[in-house]
Amino acid sequence: MVRALNILFILAVVIGAATVYDMKLAATKSAERVADLQRQIDEERDAIRHLKAEWSLLNKPERLQTLVERYNDFLQLEALDVKQIVTPEDLPARPVMLEPIGGSNKMGGYAGSSSVIR
Repeated sequence: MVRALNILFILAVVIGAATVYDMKLAATKSAERVADLQRQIDEERDAIRHLKAEWSLLNKPERLQTLVERYNDFLQLEALDVKQIVTPEDLPARPVMLEPIGGSNKMGGYAGSSSVIR
């Protein structure tokens, strides 16, 4: 009886040790995955900062002015008139022509209307 109990305890210790080792291995893999994801996040943030800096350089008014002057014959750009600047509230609502339900078109309604919205 004592011998069977000892074998049972030894078996329980071995199973416990294997379980703890498996948990440690899973925790190590999780920590490596977190570190890898953190590295990827840092790389993406650096790329975003780089792209923002590049965007600000490309949008410098001096640079854009020289490009406009260089390619004005091709682009034929004109100065902006003050009357061209409006707020979205000043724009008229776009009318949408809908066909009545049960009309001649099989799709009917919005999906069956012509491709040009007037």
